[in-house]
Amino acid sequence: MGRIRSRLTYANVVATLALFLVLGGGTALASYVISSNSQVGPGTISGHKPPTGKHANIIPGTLNSFDVADNSLTGADIRSRSGVDTCEPPFTARYGRICAGSDGQARNWPGAQYYCANRGLRLPSSTEALALALHYDVPWVDGAQWFWAEEEIFISGDHFARTVADDGGQAFLSELTSQMTVCVTDPSA
Repeated sequence: MGRIRSRLTYANVVATLALFLVLGGGTALASYVISSNSQVGPGTISGHKPPTGKHANIIPGTLNSFDVADNSLTGADIRSRSGVDTCEPPFTARYGRICAGSDGQARNWPGAQYYCANRGLRLPSSTEALALALHYDVPWVDGAQWFWAEEEIFISGDHFARTVADDGGQAFLSELTSQMTVCVTDPSA
């Protein structure tokens, strides 16, 4: 007994206690997990009814692109505003980060706003209109035509709205003039 007491140090006691706590704690955790849900499988928890969908064995937030077959999903399969191309033909096609479209008709500014809103779309912001004009072939607008943007100003009681030309030119014109209508949406916002 004296021999054990002579080798008994604070470090030896703490190390021995730590070893027992780790071993005992790991066993307690394993027994808790197994007893609390006997349906634990590799990477899934089965037996729970999902709020939506068909598969009860998928843990929310665990799927990634490696779990899905290439070209198997469409925009209709993905929650909207997810960055997936959800431009709806025939009204819009993808142009960079936005969907844009036109019916090739000239309207006054309020009429253009109304036309786009009825399709769940909007007039492009000034930045979007300029990007469309400079980097893409704006749908249904040729080089000599102008199209409406959403920016509006008031000067001496008169209403003016920004227009952008297919070549990138910009001007404020009376909202009562007829210009081409281009509608946009941003599916990834």
